[in-house]
Amino acid sequence: IKIVLIIVKMKIVSLAFLVHLFILGHLHRPVRSQQDTDLQLQSGQFQRLLIFVEDRRGVQKTASELLRLIKEIKVGFNAASRLLQNLTTAVGRPMRLGSASVLVSARLGRELRAAGLPVGDARWQRRNRADFVVTHDVDADTEGSVAMETGCGKPGKKVVMQDASFTNDSNSIVHRKVALFFSQYRWGLLSEQPVGSPIETGPDGELRVSACSAELRVRLAAADGSSTCEFDVNSRRTSRGCAPKLSPDGPLASFMFAPFHRAVNRFCDARSKEPQLQHNGMVDSLMNRQCDGLSAAEVLRNHRDFWGTPDGTRPAPGDISFDVVAEKSNRRVVVVMDTSGSMSGLRIAMMISAVNQFLLEIIEDGSECALISFTNRHSVLSNFVSIQSRRDRERLSSLVSRLHANGGTCIGGAVSAAASMLGYHGPASASATGQIILLSDGVEGCPGRLNSMVSFLAHSSLEVVSIRYGDKADSRMDRLAEVTGGQKFFGGTSIADSSGLRLALGATTTAIDESKRTLTLTSEEIGSRFVRRRFNVDESVRRDLVFRVTVPSNTGAVTQLRLLLNAPSGREFGYRNRSDIYEANAAIGTVAIRVPDSQIQKGIWILRDEASESQPESHPSTGAGGSIVVTGRSSEDSVEAPVVLTAEVHPSIVQRISEETKIAVFAQLLRGHTPVRGGRLYASVRSDSNLVASFDLMDNGAGADLKAGDGTYSAYLPVAELNEPRDFSVSVKSLSPVSRVTSAGKVTVRYRNPSFNRQLVPPPKVIDFRVTVNTLNNSAVLMWTAVEDPTVKNASAKYEIRYSSSREQLIKNFSTCPILTVLSEGLGAPGSTVQLNAFHQLAGRGAVFVAVSGVSALNVSGPQSNLIGVDLTPPSVTQLTHIGLLPVGDGMGATEPPSRMSVPGLIVGVTASVAAAAGLAYLSMVLHRRASSAQPASLTKPADTDTKQGKAPRSQSASNVSVRYADEFFDGSTLLTPAI
Repeated sequence: IKIVLIIVKMKIVSLAFLVHLFILGHLHRPVRSQQDTDLQLQSGQFQRLLIFVEDRRGVQKTASELLRLIKEIKVGFNAASRLLQNLTTAVGRPMRLGSASVLVSARLGRELRAAGLPVGDARWQRRNRADFVVTHDVDADTEGSVAMETGCGKPGKKVVMQDASFTNDSNSIVHRKVALFFSQYRWGLLSEQPVGSPIETGPDGELRVSACSAELRVRLAAADGSSTCEFDVNSRRTSRGCAPKLSPDGPLASFMFAPFHRAVNRFCDARSKEPQLQHNGMVDSLMNRQCDGLSAAEVLRNHRDFWGTPDGTRPAPGDISFDVVAEKSNRRVVVVMDTSGSMSGLRIAMMISAVNQFLLEIIEDGSECALISFTNRHSVLSNFVSIQSRRDRERLSSLVSRLHANGGTCIGGAVSAAASMLGYHGPASASATGQIILLSDGVEGCPGRLNSMVSFLAHSSLEVVSIRYGDKADSRMDRLAEVTGGQKFFGGTSIADSSGLRLALGATTTAIDESKRTLTLTSEEIGSRFVRRRFNVDESVRRDLVFRVTVPSNTGAVTQLRLLLNAPSGREFGYRNRSDIYEANAAIGTVAIRVPDSQIQKGIWILRDEASESQPESHPSTGAGGSIVVTGRSSEDSVEAPVVLTAEVHPSIVQRISEETKIAVFAQLLRGHTPVRGGRLYASVRSDSNLVASFDLMDNGAGADLKAGDGTYSAYLPVAELNEPRDFSVSVKSLSPVSRVTSAGKVTVRYRNPSFNRQLVPPPKVIDFRVTVNTLNNSAVLMWTAVEDPTVKNASAKYEIRYSSSREQLIKNFSTCPILTVLSEGLGAPGSTVQLNAFHQLAGRGAVFVAVSGVSALNVSGPQSNLIGVDLTPPSVTQLTHIGLLPVGDGMGATEPPSRMSVPGLIVGVTASVAAAAGLAYLSMVLHRRASSAQPASLTKPADTDTKQGKAPRSQSASNVSVRYADEFFDGSTLLTPAI
């Protein structure tokens, strides 16, 4: 009997364990993609594609114009769907677009309904989760997939397209744009066009135009219709408008090489039986740089969309199922705040201060806000209040200011109450929408409640934003955010991170119009004594400019402050003004100066404490310190969009830190959807109690940055500082050309890695290795952007450069290939341009491939760079003529003097400013002859002059080279292919 009882008990325990595993598996089953999208692939069809049609700032569209735009969007996407099915069929799994929602603003929705178009209410559709954004507010050259993460097959953040692309009668290629941008956005495909030179030397020594396939018949032709392009032997440049041209009888090109060619509907593929579709790994393209020579089809087969489905499986035929939905007029927000005993002291003071600022300055006019606090039980502090005036904001703020900490923690019950207030009671009420902002520092004290809420809300249309306050906050709060498509944040509990909660709350408004969104110009800590600070206010700020000083650790000290604010004109605002301008609240330890809208000026504003200036020693201390936050809004009537800072960190979850772990932060300054280039940005990483790291973000095409000069600023986080099982908040600050600060979210490290050795962390990969050759002065200059040595602070890595006649050998066995040279001195700072003349090392080797690898001070090698091909053998006149180039200049029997080239045009030859990689040498090496002394100065500019002043070299940007195709399949017109 005892034996039987033991066996029964063991089975019960085993069953309970299996049930436990099932529950855990269910809780951690991803309901939505980690990418900010609801796009799903089902039976070969993409469902829930979201297209957001943005309202034009300052321009009123008529109902007929709106109806036409939506009609053309449907036509364009249906044609793109058919093209995508053709493209993916050859790869092995046919796919098309199945269903799509067109989301419009509440205003546009009213106009469309008045015009008779059926328009529903948005549910799961949110503008900040749109796959495609159709807008007037983007330049033609920045249209496309917003790619941020470096690497092969990395999906984009979203696609931005001009509305004119759909409504322009002469634009017959919009469906190809949509298919191209979708391929980049979903699958992370990159351009197969040459970044720099359009010429290379083949394996048998022949000169040819660089193309996606070595067998593709391509010539260079002048845009004016002549049969050849001029090639100046002295300047080593092609003439204005010289562009690759596909032969009429050879349309089998890769879609990523010639996407706008009417007959092209295949990807390059190593498996293809068509020679013209077999991939050319020698071309220096973004695809080859990032994917080590893989073809587009090979990259697709590595994507999960193409896993496990037999060839020949086809999706059901038909057009896309479209619906049109509109945002609701008023956003509804419930702020849920933990007031349990663990929140006592400084924690609740900091929370009250941050939530009050959210209510007073962040949440937009016209929204509806409710407040809930919770301990063991929840308490509804306020039902929904429509934010129409300052009095409404102050009413809510006063309720928050009275909170105190006491009792236990029941998170699930408070979330359930918030969902009920928003109208969600289960699947029958799935149309209910709204946002829950959940802030807690504790662990769920009501068994089962939080787990049940994760399942309960998973299929609702609500959004939960989780803000874990301190290391001990329940991690299941993040699951609520994940299953509802919300954001996840972390705030430190020390006074040194008093800005953390403010930035997290400020980042919860990404789903509203920019004209209503608050711009946070700065949020910075102050020490125990505050004297003065300077702040830059730019032209985007037209209203609601507020300077707020908060001292949560010594609330009474604010009554002793005598703050004065000097405008650029010298006008003074401060404690002498009336209460609607200057307000001191000792109860919550805050002072605010509100500048009247009519007095807002662009320029430097100075905030100072008159009491500290006059009596610095006797003036009361502000305690452990506090913070200064400056906020403002743009004008709703302005045609010009404000400059907005966006940032994110990826990946946001890491199981364990290893020596190879790469975590990157990306940021953009955007005016509308157009990037602001040339900015100076940096990121900060904080734990619960400490500043872990602070570092610059770069837009130089090196390290974590995909493309130089594209307006995306990036950097890798120092993983050696993150080997702890905890959350780390990441923020980004812009110093110029405008002042902005925002939260990039957080990084969660699940477990500590006890075997991690920071001395074994390798330098990052060099991704912009390139060469420029000038045989007249015996130079073959290898160039790349210096990468950081992770074992030495602010120091560049050393480098070893290896070569091989075999591309495959250099990729697979880089460390065993012969060394060309080693570089360990004169490296410059990380981010600068390294230049090395390797002419004598390369001379006599024939055609070889070369790559570089960073080496740390402890001799740990990083991954090899992109490969470049170099051949110092000069091409003959016959070879140049064969591909459509007419040599001109001294010593070549030139028909025209070099001065004809004095006006630089579309440069696709060898220049240091567009120096690329494979094949770039081949335009440089025509003759071993000395150039004429009359050579135009504009053609002999030294290479990379910008780098001498520390600027990011323009040569790294693919967007600086627009390769044009004189496409005979479009009536002989020359099409401009955007940099992709």
